[in-house]
Amino acid sequence: MVTLTIAIGLLPYLIHVGAPTDGLTLATARFIQTGENTERVVSLPHRWTPENLFELTTGTYRLAFRLETVPDEPLFIFIPAARHQVETWVNGQRADPVPDTAWPTPTSGYSFLARIPRGTLHAGDNELVVRQTRKVGWLPGRLSEVSIGTADQVMPAYRLSDFLIEEIRAMTFALHIALTIGIATIWITRRHDAVFGWLATLSVTSILVVLTQAPQHALGPVDQFRSIALTPAVGLMAIGMALAIAGLPRPKWLVPAVVLLPLALLLLGQTGTVPFAIVGLVSACFLAAAYFVASAILAHRFAREENWDAAIMMGPCALTGWFALHDVLVVTGIHDAPFLHAPYARTLLLLAITVVLMGRLARSLNSLDNANETLRQQLAAQEWELVLMHEKEKIHANRMVREEERRRLMRDLHDGMSGHLVTIIALAEREGERGKDIEQAARAALDDLRLVVHSLDLGDGDLGVALAAFRERLEPQMRRLGIDLHWSTEKLPAVTGVTPQNALSVLRILQEAVTNAIRHGAARKLSIQGQTAPDGQALLCVFNDVHGTALQDRSNIGNGLRNMHRRARELGGHIEFLVTENAATLRLSFPPHLPGLQ
Repeated sequence: MVTLTIAIGLLPYLIHVGAPTDGLTLATARFIQTGENTERVVSLPHRWTPENLFELTTGTYRLAFRLETVPDEPLFIFIPAARHQVETWVNGQRADPVPDTAWPTPTSGYSFLARIPRGTLHAGDNELVVRQTRKVGWLPGRLSEVSIGTADQVMPAYRLSDFLIEEIRAMTFALHIALTIGIATIWITRRHDAVFGWLATLSVTSILVVLTQAPQHALGPVDQFRSIALTPAVGLMAIGMALAIAGLPRPKWLVPAVVLLPLALLLLGQTGTVPFAIVGLVSACFLAAAYFVASAILAHRFAREENWDAAIMMGPCALTGWFALHDVLVVTGIHDAPFLHAPYARTLLLLAITVVLMGRLARSLNSLDNANETLRQQLAAQEWELVLMHEKEKIHANRMVREEERRRLMRDLHDGMSGHLVTIIALAEREGERGKDIEQAARAALDDLRLVVHSLDLGDGDLGVALAAFRERLEPQMRRLGIDLHWSTEKLPAVTGVTPQNALSVLRILQEAVTNAIRHGAARKLSIQGQTAPDGQALLCVFNDVHGTALQDRSNIGNGLRNMHRRARELGGHIEFLVTENAATLRLSFPPHLPGLQ
């Protein structure tokens, strides 16, 4: 960035609009200024300063040249660099200048081209008179070398100067207007952004300065003072802009100084308290110093935080300060140059502002896109969470409905059916031997009813509770029948996914196995054990001894086994039934995580 700034700063010295090499170049003249009595010989380029800044002053150059022959094609007078209004005469006849646009400013330097009328020149000695008129102004007069040549000889250099002086200034002014409108529009909608506030104020004030220096009319003292008074304000605004870009706090005195300093300079100049030249010199020096300060602020911020907006604006601010200092040296006579450079600094500054604005716009759009993507992802996540919550709510609601229905069934079965069975058992006991069969059937129905009711109140992980309740109901029955019961389910693995249906299936299989052992096996010993199979399956084994003529009628056993196989398949397991001469064993194997049957 520093190298680029230095290169651009040296560019005006590298691009030189000089006299054509193949034309006639006049470098010596006799010069006389208003108020002088005698002419003096001077070398071109030549600079002259009037005694009074606000008086109409004229400098006249007389240049002699000799032509061996007069060419048939038209000849032109070309002055690469002139300051103030120029008029030319050849052998006493006025040369017709090429029409200029409004963009060349005679005070800051421009190129002059005029067509020599036919019949004006003759072979031998000729005289060219160049008159410079300072209508109003504070810049020294200056005239470069003068060339005379054909269109082919002078037009390439004139077109280059026309581009550098007229077209660039026209494009700069158009860019300035468009950029000012854009910045002002952004600032109106983003009043909290100090960067846009300072940029808008700086752009509007710069336009006012340009308009007060417009070449379409002669600048009077009041116009000059307005332009000079606004110059320090532009410098202070540049400091404010640099502070805003760097994110540093603004001094309290800055805004009042932007208003009061121009008013003070205007008052001093108009009242004559301070000479006009001093006021102009102070304003220009203040502008240069302010831009150097702004450049230092931006450079410091870039060095600390790599703020690229600061880096982009740092170079144009430094160049603006350097070009302003260059023009001060030219005005004071310390340095001689054909053109003032300050108008070109505005072009660089506007281009940098455009780059910064486009960068901010791009970052804002990227930030907006990232924010939209983040919101989209968050919205998708929230929607997914809502879907999951809705599904969970549906499952919970269904479970609550089923749970309420189970509780109702439990109450109805307990309060209704079980009461009737208890009554039947009591009546059967009164009948003695005649009611024994009724009592056994009723007790079996009551046990079965209690098994169903208890299974309705089971949940996940409650298989051990169901087996314990089954054991409590089984032990009194075994004692009445004189059967030795051995129970051991401590080694049974933890079983999950327990629902009322699959818990009831496990209990039904055990109940059927116990019933078959009692009814068909004439068992005297009954053993129920829980184990973990080698493959990790849960294993329940029902073992009983066999006596006498047991298992002779196996039709009912076959029907019971089919029911047990069906229930085992619903559990995801299987049944094995082994019968020997003195024992029968039923093995129920099922996975430790039962399927969610409802």
